[in-house]
Amino acid sequence: MADKKNEILEEQRRAREEFLELKKMQHGEMEAPPKPSEVAIVPKTPKEKWDNFWFQYKWYVVAVTAVTVVLAVLITQCVSRPKYDFEAVYFTYTPVLDEQTEKIAEYLGKYAEDVNNDGEVKVQVINCSFSDKENVQYKNTMLTKLQTLIAGDEKALIYITDKDSYKYLEGISDSTSLFDGEPLALGEDFYKATATENFGNLPDGLQISCRRVSDTVLENKKDINSIYKAATSLIKKLSDLN
Repeated sequence: MADKKNEILEEQRRAREEFLELKKMQHGEMEAPPKPSEVAIVPKTPKEKWDNFWFQYKWYVVAVTAVTVVLAVLITQCVSRPKYDFEAVYFTYTPVLDEQTEKIAEYLGKYAEDVNNDGEVKVQVINCSFSDKENVQYKNTMLTKLQTLIAGDEKALIYITDKDSYKYLEGISDSTSLFDGEPLALGEDFYKATATENFGNLPDGLQISCRRVSDTVLENKKDINSIYKAATSLIKKLSDLN
């Protein structure tokens, strides 16, 4: 019974203290305690700390991870991308497939030089061929691709054409020729080496030319002299085969 009475007295005492504190806070004599929502909950366990970090920074983590992955992919692509010594543009009005242009690249590679001094000779043949029967959108896409190469690709100095496509390229500029000298007709050795099991021989009447560099936008490009020298040397070697 005495214990019960003591508990009642203790509660009355705490109630009086709380009442006095409330009065002091109302009169500015005492600072009010922080609200429960303002009391910082400090994480203690590793799981609580991780949960707290993830809640506050998860979008930063997601963004940084995404950027890292994209950069890793781009760097890998740049490192693994073949470094070609020079390029050959295949432009005719008789369309060919990439399997056939790959054969041309192999053939030219036998007579090409290691321009970038990486120990390998790599030639890329860029297929810009199309037929007059193709839809207008496709033809325009191929012509835009061709014009882009002509406008500023310093590695694209070799052109493989037929009579009509060569005439078209020569007509681009009224004042000067796009090429150095006359085109070289590709001979029997070329057609034998580039024949494919599935598609047979390439179209007859193909010829190879070297793009003129002097007095063009290519003149001041880096490494243009070595690329031009290698291109003219390749055509000279092909000429000696005929």
